[in-house]
Amino acid sequence: MLKLEYILIGKLPKTERDMLLENLRTERECGRNVLEWDSAKKHIQEGALAEKAILVSEDAKELSEAQRIGMAALCYLMPEDGRTQREETAGEMEVTSPADMYAEGMEEIDGSFLQHVYERHHRIPWIILKTPRCIVKEFSMEYLDALFELYAGKGMTDYMEPLYPYEEEREYQQAYIEQMYRFYGYGMWIVCDRNTGELIGRAGVEHREELGGELELGYAIGVPWQRQGYATEVCNAILTYIKEELMLPSVSCLIEEGNVVSEHLAQKLGFHYCETVQIDGKQMRKYKVAFY
Repeated sequence: MLKLEYILIGKLPKTERDMLLENLRTERECGRNVLEWDSAKKHIQEGALAEKAILVSEDAKELSEAQRIGMAALCYLMPEDGRTQREETAGEMEVTSPADMYAEGMEEIDGSFLQHVYERHHRIPWIILKTPRCIVKEFSMEYLDALFELYAGKGMTDYMEPLYPYEEEREYQQAYIEQMYRFYGYGMWIVCDRNTGELIGRAGVEHREELGGELELGYAIGVPWQRQGYATEVCNAILTYIKEELMLPSVSCLIEEGNVVSEHLAQKLGFHYCETVQIDGKQMRKYKVAFY
């Protein structure tokens, strides 16, 4: 099982290095080793431990070496120009140092952040949040069959779009994982029972073209788990996540006229009615909640 055990510190400005080391002071308590790249790289390479390590560096050569041996990497970008080593192409600046993610400062880079970078490198789905009864996490292909079973429930697609045919949906979900999650860091997630791991629903946020790119909250709870407070529990937690972790100012939701249950939930969650708009021939009631 893949597990992050080594955090390697490469070339960084002294101020950023000191800040990062301060942020990582407690990592040894989590069973992780914080080591210098120069002194540890030979050990990591020869011991085939690259898959258990992550490198933090601004140096293109170090980052390239990490990539060569299959190691996760976070690249520090110079604040004065937003780039590490760079090249001019058609008048544009392009990042040439390979990494899984890029950071312009070390203020918020801690063990939890590096764990996310490590998981993204190894295509491990992020756990977004936990509630008393549920785990909300990124979708992974092992849940595809369960997703179809969920959508087959009576009335599940009365007020939302059905899935594509199986092969189309499989391709769509694979692309979604690679593009939406990797680019935004959020999207439509799955909801699993915290005790059994069973898929019980979906929930998350996406940018809606019909709302001019505004963020939209969406959810679907499977028939066996409806009317038990799961939607309220999960959506409340997601709203807190949007406010405190994503630090986004507001989120909207679109509810088709006649979907009284979802309108009641939106009002319970603190959303306020804004207007009714027509989308694809349907009358959609727009609700919105502002955090700031």
